Amino acid sequence: MVKALTRTVFVGTFRHSVDEKKRVAIPAKWRAAAKGSQEFYVLPDPKNCLVVLPASAMEKMLERADDISIGEYERRDVLRLIASRAHGSPCDKQGRIALTDELLGHAGVDKEAVLVGMLTRFEIWSPARWAEVDRNAMQKFSEAAKQVGL
Repeated sequence: MVKALTRTVFVGTFRHSVDEKKRVAIPAKWRAAAKGSQEFYVLPDPKNCLVVLPASAMEKMLERADDISIGEYERRDVLRLIASRAHGSPCDKQGRIALTDELLGHAGVDKEAVLVGMLTRFEIWSPARWAEVDRNAMQKFSEAAKQVGL
C-alpha cells in the first residue's frame, strides 16, 4: 500500500505558454499538492530562473527571517535582496499566476516557460536555458547524487 504524503510535493517537468497578460498556468496536480494555496511567491534565482514557493514554504522562510537580528548585516542583506525582488501572485480560477516584466526578463522567459519540480517548490525556466541545464545535469548526475546523499 502506498503511503500518502502529508507535505507539499512538486515533481515533474511541464511546458506552458505565457499569455499576453504575462500569466503562466501551474499544473493542476501541483495546485492540488499546494493544498489549496491561493498565493504563490516568485523569487529570482542567481541561476537565471525563477523559484516559486507556495504559501506554506514562504511561511517557513518567514519563520527563519524572524530569527535574523538587527546586527546580522550579511543575513539582512540576503533577506533584503530576496524580498525586494520577490513577487506575490494569487492563483486565478484557471490556475495561473502573473509574472512581472522584471522577473520574466531575469529568467529570459518570453512566450513559453518550463516548470520544473523541486520537491518543496518549483522553478520556471526559459526553454533554452532549461535544455542546457538539464543536459549538463545528466552528465554530472552521479557526482551530484552523492552530494545530496542519494
